[in-house]
Amino acid sequence: MSHLIAYIVAIFITFPIVVTVGLYYILKRIYKHPKKALHRSIAYSTLFYIISVMIMLDHLFQSSYIGSIILFLLVVLMSFVILQWKFTHEIIFKHAFKLFWRSMFLCFFVAYVLLGITGIILGLIRI
Repeated sequence: MSHLIAYIVAIFITFPIVVTVGLYYILKRIYKHPKKALHRSIAYSTLFYIISVMIMLDHLFQSSYIGSIILFLLVVLMSFVILQWKFTHEIIFKHAFKLFWRSMFLCFFVAYVLLGITGIILGLIRI
């Protein structure tokens, strides 16, 4: 049973698009509102994209980038909090984190696609 769970998690990390699309259809039936379902599915699947990009970077360039990614996440979150403070003179951490998390989805989705294309190209060159 534990092997089955490990395989499912490995598939979710390898193909986070499957998680996003699957969650969208499930949440669309639950909420009956496509926009809300899209936002929730993006929020729930962002972590899979982050982990997937870390693994792809490690595989393609034989180096660990966990520290760099964590530092990047912290700097971007700090930037959103500072910008919110500058524009509104008050910090609502929930709003700053929501904006941060959605932007991280976009950032890591693009990184996932670009690293996938890079992996395909490097694989073809090595043949």
